[in-house]
Amino acid sequence: MVGMGYDLHRLEIGKKLVLGGVRIECEYGTIAHSDGDVLIHSLVDAILGAAGLGDIGEHFPDTYPEYKDADSSIFLEEAVRLLKKNNFNIVNIDVTILLERPKLSQYKNLIRQNIARHCNISIERINIKAKTGERIGIIGNKEAVAAMCICEIQHDS
Repeated sequence: MVGMGYDLHRLEIGKKLVLGGVRIECEYGTIAHSDGDVLIHSLVDAILGAAGLGDIGEHFPDTYPEYKDADSSIFLEEAVRLLKKNNFNIVNIDVTILLERPKLSQYKNLIRQNIARHCNISIERINIKAKTGERIGIIGNKEAVAAMCICEIQHDS
């Protein structure tokens, strides 16, 4: 079974940018209720979607004060727990991050390591890609960051 996730957040100078649980050195960051980690948010939706367990907003509403400024890895850990509770395992994860600047090549392996740890899977099962907006639209004009994720799961037999 396969699930797909997507998330987008506006960017603002002076905020922090977190992707896959890794702090990215940058002059701007996300405007969000939680830490605004679009990669983890899209991954949580992909995991939940693959298992037919709803979406991130159903499990972690942005109207709940306990999620204000929350570390998104708690959402990922809960999604993985729900997956296990329903006898599923993650087969692989493929992520595309859409961000004009900074370049993310130096962060990709750290992100993979962090995701592997939280999902309790081998790092080889995780792929991270980064794309720019070619200076077009909200991504290209550095107004937003987005992430798309596909996650394959299998049922324990």
